[in-house]
Amino acid sequence: MSTLNSPRRVRRRKDPTPYNVLIIGARNSGKTSFLNFLKTSLALPPRKQVHKLLDDDTPPSSARANPNFVHHYQEIEVDNERIGLTLWDSQGLDKGIVDLQLRDMSNFVESKFDDTFVEEMKVVRAPGVRDTHIHCVFLILDPVRLDTNINAAQQGANSPFGNGHLGKPPRIVGALDEDFDIQVLRGLQDKTTVIPVISKADTITTAHMDFLKSKVSQSLKMAGLDPLQALNFEDDELDIDKLDEQEEEEEAAHNDVEDDSEDSRHEEDDDSAAPSPKTDSSNVVPTSNMARPISHKRQFSSLSTPDSPLDNGYIPWSILSPDNYSLDSEKGPVGRQFPWGFADPYNPGHCDFVKLKDAVFGEWRSELREASREIVSFIPDALASVLTVLVL
Repeated sequence: MSTLNSPRRVRRRKDPTPYNVLIIGARNSGKTSFLNFLKTSLALPPRKQVHKLLDDDTPPSSARANPNFVHHYQEIEVDNERIGLTLWDSQGLDKGIVDLQLRDMSNFVESKFDDTFVEEMKVVRAPGVRDTHIHCVFLILDPVRLDTNINAAQQGANSPFGNGHLGKPPRIVGALDEDFDIQVLRGLQDKTTVIPVISKADTITTAHMDFLKSKVSQSLKMAGLDPLQALNFEDDELDIDKLDEQEEEEEAAHNDVEDDSEDSRHEEDDDSAAPSPKTDSSNVVPTSNMARPISHKRQFSSLSTPDSPLDNGYIPWSILSPDNYSLDSEKGPVGRQFPWGFADPYNPGHCDFVKLKDAVFGEWRSELREASREIVSFIPDALASVLTVLVL
């Protein structure tokens, strides 16, 4: 009788913290190349890699397997914490059938929440079951398609007859398509956190990338979308402002106390013979009680700025994915070698992959996990009660 999954052994074994990321994007936008690069960049060194059982390479248990989503599981280590990372690759989005694809994608994200919810409602949970929430989604944006959208918007604005083509003209908001990009963002914003990423940074100039970033950021503002709303950056800014105001008040109060003490000393020197008046100790505020620490829900050391998330460089980030030859090669750096130079994905001057990696897989990881549970709390109480009855 096998004892691999015995209750005693399961209690002794500390499973890694699950973290699930879904990568979506239009066809040929570079999402699969980005996924392969993520697997390589986040992989543990050979000395820390442990031969796992075949059962650990299987996707989390789900009765609603979807062939349009392929999983890639591996264990990583971030800040001395073991993470069970599951990267989900999806089918390329097509504008002609994006409505059906978005419906399928929404059902997939909801099914992952339902799987975890049903398992957590059980009295006796199955051993080895992991959290299947989709904690984060990367929306890969192709620079060529963004330029096409910008040109279509300019032609439509300059021409009194629209874009000059038969059929329905595209509805472009800045650099994003209302019937494609924005529709996907709005369809998933109530289910998880969607982070736009501009791919293929090695194919355009730095000035061109900065232009596309500003256009995408403006498009999100015009559409009323804030992909990082679940992280509550505004609450952090309010807490920081309150802390600054409190420090100023404490400093002013401390200076007032010092001024009063100096005045009393001068009065004693001028009239030493006169009896000193008795001070009321109830009116003096002790300095030890002045400092009241304010608890911060989220703190960001290197990424925090007083601006809004759309203005401080968080989104959209730019990435470039190395070719498969550099990933498989044992000699030479990882990247893209051209006759005129080398495109390094780890160079902050070439793309924002290091910022993306440190934020999404480091500083924001706990916040994204919590946000996935708060966002998907749309299940009605009646459905929850029905699921509880079925489980019991």
